[in-house]
Amino acid sequence: MTGVEIVRRPARRSLLVPAVAGTAATTLVAAGSSAGALLCALGTVVLLAGVASARHGLVDGGGLVAFLGIVFAATNGATAGPVVFGTTATVVAWDAGGNAISIGRQLGNRVDSTRVEVVHAVAGAAVGLVTALVGLMLFRVGPTRQPVTTLFVLLLAAVLLVAALNR
Repeated sequence: MTGVEIVRRPARRSLLVPAVAGTAATTLVAAGSSAGALLCALGTVVLLAGVASARHGLVDGGGLVAFLGIVFAATNGATAGPVVFGTTATVVAWDAGGNAISIGRQLGNRVDSTRVEVVHAVAGAAVGLVTALVGLMLFRVGPTRQPVTTLFVLLLAAVLLVAALNR
């Protein structure tokens, strides 16, 4: 009987979901700020490097840099829609990247984990989109017109809560 060594890192196809979500975030932020979009794109690249090398620290750092791109856009006049949905896409990219690393460490890179990763990302995106839609609706029809930075601070609190619960 010959043994097969298990490589404890994500498969290459595990890059797909974080790449799509990170690209969506960058595209959304580009509508409000080209500098914010550049920062978001840089964060996405770092996040993807973290998934490829199976390093949670790089995924977390890349997600933070991408999120800072959204912060930059929000504080420089971006409208609420791109900020809210860009934040959601960034959280999905970050979560999918961390999930891909965890699955890769548990099962190795020879296992087809595409279905599990996509279901996880779709569930996270659904929760994020519903939350974003409710927040955006409340922002638009609320009794006062607050600046986008108010909505952003609420999103930041939600992201920090998710990060704290995820660890």
